[in-house]
Amino acid sequence: MKKVILFVIDSLHPVVLGRILSEGNAPALRFLAKHGTYIDRVVSSFPTMTPVATSSMITGTWPDRHGVPGFIWYNEKVKEIVDYGATRHSVLKIGTEKVLRNLLFKLNEEHLCSETPTLYEELEAKGYSAGNVNFFMHRGTHPHRAKVPLLLAMATCFRFKQTVVSGPSHLTLGQLIQSPFSDRINPYPRGVFHRFGFNDSFSGKIAAQIVRERNQPDLMVVYFPDNDKYSHLHGPLRSGPSIERADSQVAAVLNEYGSWEEALEKNLIIVTGDHSQTTVGLGKEYLIDLDQALKGFKRLKATEEANDDDNHEIVICPNERMAFIYILQRESEILPDVVDILTRDSRNAQVAWKVSDNRYSVHQGGTEKQLFFSRLGPYQDVYGQSWSLEGNLSVVDAHFTGDQKIEFGRFPDALTRLISALEARGRSRVVVSAVSGYEYLAVGGPIHPGGGSHGSLEEEDSTVPMIIAGMPIRLEHPRIIDVFPMIMEHFGL
Repeated sequence: MKKVILFVIDSLHPVVLGRILSEGNAPALRFLAKHGTYIDRVVSSFPTMTPVATSSMITGTWPDRHGVPGFIWYNEKVKEIVDYGATRHSVLKIGTEKVLRNLLFKLNEEHLCSETPTLYEELEAKGYSAGNVNFFMHRGTHPHRAKVPLLLAMATCFRFKQTVVSGPSHLTLGQLIQSPFSDRINPYPRGVFHRFGFNDSFSGKIAAQIVRERNQPDLMVVYFPDNDKYSHLHGPLRSGPSIERADSQVAAVLNEYGSWEEALEKNLIIVTGDHSQTTVGLGKEYLIDLDQALKGFKRLKATEEANDDDNHEIVICPNERMAFIYILQRESEILPDVVDILTRDSRNAQVAWKVSDNRYSVHQGGTEKQLFFSRLGPYQDVYGQSWSLEGNLSVVDAHFTGDQKIEFGRFPDALTRLISALEARGRSRVVVSAVSGYEYLAVGGPIHPGGGSHGSLEEEDSTVPMIIAGMPIRLEHPRIIDVFPMIMEHFGL
């Protein structure tokens, strides 16, 4: 049986990849696309943030099932804000030790729902081997000891020297968890100027060496992070050079076989992204200031914990082009007021909240258009999900086809994705998603004026390309949650 290699390129934009392939500037990806299936529209999670999307890939579920709601979110269980290190300022404010612990340990061991198995856990339970190179969703059945580099240890005042995390049989996370051949890792780009090994070159070199030394597991997931940073800085439509560099790392892995044709004879190879990005306007008007808009409410700050006897009313958790506004008390009074403020702003493409059990509402900012929806009903969408609907479908740019099926436009799979964001971990909240070109400004969240951003329900943030080479496959309405069952089915599970 063929082995599987899954390459994930962060913020992979379908238009840019399509252009690069047509120009012949990404030979490895072009080879795979020519000898496989190329899909230019695969729907990501909502919010379209890396921890959420990669959790969906590795579990085959949306955030209401896998339990990772965003990059910044409110943890009702411990009554505090979780931040995986959105900005340098937030790292300094929250503390390097806490951010590192969230990202390296808690994300997989606590935040990712223990009742939702990962692909690694499922495969290794059936006797297959699995490996992970720099992909931060790594929960598996094998313990691995993480050792923090000296500079990071100093930044945490040596409170976070090492810890044990779970993963598949092979796990490499930069310099934090090094490969079995770590004594030969010196030539690889690492250290503070190379993000301690979390870069494309490190990922590619490790993956190539695994193949070269005949240690390749049945499934190997390889993550290339650099394109996300490049797209944020230069804009997604200018990300060609960064994607071409990722292509060179894919080529380096393929080169370890006798030929690229041999690589396909021995492997099912999947290349995809976690989400894409949208270009943000340069002026201040493109920043939706939630701190200012909701200044009348008492807000829990990133460094505080909510207590039963305090007077905090809301928590604002910005995730670039979307945001959560959690309601901490007096929901019947505060939630309508928050909704009223947000729906007046036409820069909010959608303002959504839970009305009652299995009933939700989404409002288009700056208009009177509103849609009430719930699961199970007479209407069916292209994904086979059924709905009860009341109101204006244009709020999510959807319409009925001739056979009364729901078809989505600029906001793919909008209803399910909204529910997943509203239901993840249960706490009452309002969810906002920005119009194209805008992003949210709030304490703790990054902004990218004139660059690229993501997070929203919009198609450009939400769709990624996918190349599947080494096996015939047909996916009519693909979503990133399909990666999980596709790989399981390949192994006959």
